[in-house]
Amino acid sequence: MRITRHFLTVGNRRVHYTRAGEGPAVCLLHASPCSAKVLSLPQQVFAGHFTALAFDTPGFGLSDLLPLEQPEIEDFADGLAEALTALGVEQTATYGRHTGASIAVEFARRHPARCSMALTDGFPVFSAKAAEERLSRYLLPIVPQWDGSHLVWLWFRYRDQHVFWPWHNQTLAFRADTDAPDPDFNHRGVVELLEAGDGYRIGYSAAFRHRGLAMLPELTVPVCFGNRPGDSQHRTMSQYPTAAWQQEMPRDPLAAAAVERAVLLRHPARGAPPPPPPLATPIAGRSTTNYYEIDGAQVLVRTIGEKQGAAPLVIAPHVPGSSALYEALLRELGNDRPVICFDPPGHGESDPRPDGVQSPEAWAETLWAVCDALGVSQAHLLGHNAGAATAIAAAAAQPARALSLLLDAPIALPERARQAWAPSWAPDVTPAWDGSHLLRMWHMRRDMGLWFPWWDRTLAAARAVEPRLAPEELQQEMREAAKQPASFAPAWQAAIGWPLPERLAQLPHRVALLVSGADLFGQCLDQAAAVRPDAHVIRYADTTPDRAAAVRAALTG
Repeated sequence: MRITRHFLTVGNRRVHYTRAGEGPAVCLLHASPCSAKVLSLPQQVFAGHFTALAFDTPGFGLSDLLPLEQPEIEDFADGLAEALTALGVEQTATYGRHTGASIAVEFARRHPARCSMALTDGFPVFSAKAAEERLSRYLLPIVPQWDGSHLVWLWFRYRDQHVFWPWHNQTLAFRADTDAPDPDFNHRGVVELLEAGDGYRIGYSAAFRHRGLAMLPELTVPVCFGNRPGDSQHRTMSQYPTAAWQQEMPRDPLAAAAVERAVLLRHPARGAPPPPPPLATPIAGRSTTNYYEIDGAQVLVRTIGEKQGAAPLVIAPHVPGSSALYEALLRELGNDRPVICFDPPGHGESDPRPDGVQSPEAWAETLWAVCDALGVSQAHLLGHNAGAATAIAAAAAQPARALSLLLDAPIALPERARQAWAPSWAPDVTPAWDGSHLLRMWHMRRDMGLWFPWWDRTLAAARAVEPRLAPEELQQEMREAAKQPASFAPAWQAAIGWPLPERLAQLPHRVALLVSGADLFGQCLDQAAAVRPDAHVIRYADTTPDRAAAVRAALTG
């Protein structure tokens, strides 16, 4: 059963959710600090009988935080009600895991007319002492470190969450009754922690402050408290009152989902949800994110600006990476004209192409398909680093649609360097049991700011520019590149090996070459300028306002 992803605007916040199946609504709510991705298995099982809606709860995944300094579970339940209202869902069953279970049951208590039943997979039950300990020791801050050591800490902190409960009490008495997660599962969890950032503690802490079993007498709709062997909450089953509806689920996740589906079928919601709204509505002062269906895959697209009469600007982002890294630039330029940016297939939040190809030509196909989906016939093209190859390939494929080319620090390398460097430019970042692949990504990116090429750590190869090494910035770049590790090395190989100077020389379009001295490929500008002596060269300081000013100058020059 295919799961599709969607954005929804609720007031001034963005809500991200996934959808599968048809029939009565059931809302799935994940544990902290994850996202709806972790619920894909039960969502697919439920989708055979329900419209299964899995939400990124506020502050996790791609959903905005609630506009409260310290939201409680009650606020998360009300936020869910607001999202369901925006979706036109009158009544739903709720299903939640851990923090999501607290929200699911609280929704049933606060909005009984809108909830046919609630089902939990590990409802959080804590004594006052245990809750106090979790709040003081469990939710440690995420602080980026210059050497990437925080990534190793995050890796084992997330892994040990499944080995000990709580993770910081690492003794036999607290050993979990389950297998350790595999590297792919752990990688997803660490990326989701990086996505939430230090704000992960906001939503997570609400579960430890919630009233738990004390709210049971106030419930007026059916609530089934499910627990699975191997889950941290399984040991709490004896603490429930005798009258509580409890059910022990199978240990196997697939078998458990089948039993959970049968439980949900006992009290289905009235009616069925309407089709999803086609697009999220804009929020002032930021880009609007939506998914577009392109060749059987979903592509994430950011748009901003509605100024009439100005030709759109399409930004082709660097890959591996995503459009999220260009949000500040989008906001700066959105007052001038419509601006579009997208995640190329296999990067950020966009699905991979069915054929798995990573190449500038493939990324260019997506660029024009995005324009087609938006009704854009012509546009100026801005490409950054590997995105410059995307822009050039797009202009070559459909020259009449490209009004001009703005190439920001293009990866313009001579043939000899391309042949020598492309095969081995990127390390293997297949998730490893010890998280070492994250350190390889971190130090590759960091060393790219210090040497060129990055692995030639000699004085002769040292870059004579002020490096961009702020840990917070590196973490943002690495987080986006790490979302789909299978595309990491192929994208780098395609970008480094592509004959950009030769392809650029053949284009008849007006070209502007932009560069900040601190850019990782700033030293490649001369190679691009040599093949296009007619290009307008603009150097800018390494700030977003200066970068936006350079783009404006290139568009009007």
